[in-house]
Amino acid sequence: MFKSVEAELIQENAAPGAVKIIVFGGCAVHLYTNHRISLDVDAEIYEACIPAGFDLRTLLAEVPEPFVDERSARKMELNYDLQYNTSFGPVHEDYWSRSIPMPEFSRVSPLRVHIAAPVDIAITKLGRATDHDIADINALLRFGFILTSELRRLALQAIDVYVGNKEPPTSVLTNILQDYLEKGDDEGK
Repeated sequence: MFKSVEAELIQENAAPGAVKIIVFGGCAVHLYTNHRISLDVDAEIYEACIPAGFDLRTLLAEVPEPFVDERSARKMELNYDLQYNTSFGPVHEDYWSRSIPMPEFSRVSPLRVHIAAPVDIAITKLGRATDHDIADINALLRFGFILTSELRRLALQAIDVYVGNKEPPTSVLTNILQDYLEKGDDEGK
């Protein structure tokens, strides 16, 4: 999906690093844990210096990426979610600096695609807190990608400046950490 956008940007003679995209959501969790698949890419266009008339969001949405789910052997499509926005929930201000660049996009590429750090993915999931979101946070904790102390500290900082109601994400954070730490104690951690 992103490689086709990179090819279009190269044709438009876009400068190296002209577009920076950061992937959150289930796809990012899948890349870290492989605990579930996601059929949509939740990503933010972090920065874009593109030629006039170049509709990046439409281009991303037009190119679903077919893939085969290894578990079920079913053919599926990955789509770019035009509705995703990092303002749906809390997000820490330093998320870009912790993100991990995908090596498929070189320094001379006009496109830089990063994967959000596990802790930042977890923080963004505190706002909506569906069963999938909580399962994703627990998977990131269980696989050792997040330290509970770091999640608590950064999430509380993000929630402090969050524009929405601060109580729901704070309660979700407290419950997740309490449940995780209790389960860890029961397992002799």
